Amino acid sequence: MHDDLLSQRPATTPELASDFAATARLATGAGLRALARTTLLHLGDERLVVLSGRGAQPETEQGVDLGAARVARDFFHHDPPTPGEIERAIDFAEDEIMRLGAPADAETTLSSASAALQAWAAVSGPTMAIETVEQWFQRLASAAHGRPGALQGLPPGREAAATLLVLREFMHHRGHASIIVVEPGPSLAEQPARAYKP
Repeated sequence: MHDDLLSQRPATTPELASDFAATARLATGAGLRALARTTLLHLGDERLVVLSGRGAQPETEQGVDLGAARVARDFFHHDPPTPGEIERAIDFAEDEIMRLGAPADAETTLSSASAALQAWAAVSGPTMAIETVEQWFQRLASAAHGRPGALQGLPPGREAAATLLVLREFMHHRGHASIIVVEPGPSLAEQPARAYKP
């Protein structure tokens, strides 16, 4: 079922390969070590994919069945989700993320061009610290306990809540202190390095 979890020489989609190369160039332009490890997180509708490597080409690709739409569909039947729904989604997310193993490099630069994260980056700016993600998650938990006003100013809907939950669990369990979210598509390669601050 999960035999395709990790491939050392992945058949990466052209879009993800392009995003990886562009974020690696942005990191170098921002003054990070040229050979520092870059990790690209892709949070799709059905799957979460992680590309990692040094330079412009990913060396590994890992994927698990942990997309935002999947979590929202399978676990979040209310908006906002109930405490029980959140707990079950956390259990599922943790199990899937643990399949990825430990991160290859604790100092890796984590980035993403995922469409699912763009609304969250619009709230925080391109760099999201784990503390910010945790504060948002606590607001989601408050809404789940009957305080819907706690979500004011945050992206609405079940898929947005699922995105937040998956991002929180990924960053916690993989040891990432922050994530840099860049705009997807052809414009990624043209984005200024000043927006890329770890």
